[in-house]
Amino acid sequence: MPSTTTPTFLGLDVHKNTISAGILRPGEEVPDVEKISSDEESVRRLIARLGNPRRLRACYEAGPTGYELARLLASLGVVCQVIAPTLIPTAPGDRVKTDKRDCRRLARLHRAGQLVAVRVPTVAEEPCGTSAGPGPTWWSTGPGHGTA
Repeated sequence: MPSTTTPTFLGLDVHKNTISAGILRPGEEVPDVEKISSDEESVRRLIARLGNPRRLRACYEAGPTGYELARLLASLGVVCQVIAPTLIPTAPGDRVKTDKRDCRRLARLHRAGQLVAVRVPTVAEEPCGTSAGPGPTWWSTGPGHGTA
């Protein structure tokens, strides 16, 4: 039986409007997958359903959605790493990419300690135009908001 202190690993495949979450619980080998909306409330609900946020370890690939998800998760007590996409191990010839496969693979590699994280800059350190700042955040979906 897994220890109650063993973390649950979350591999997140993040897009403008959706997040596919690979949820790898202690003692399991195959992550469950949930697809949620990428708005703040949906992220909060997912984390609340998974129990103690301090026992969660999340990661997602650095990309155009920025760092706001990492900041949100940290504010909820979840340890989150943003991963350098070019340093994610891949099998030779493995070119099939789907949200479900990607989030499962991230969760497994994260648990195995095989991912390289980048430092999440503060909002003040981000170049002008990429920070959420006081305006809309990455999960905004109206015209001109968010990134694709």
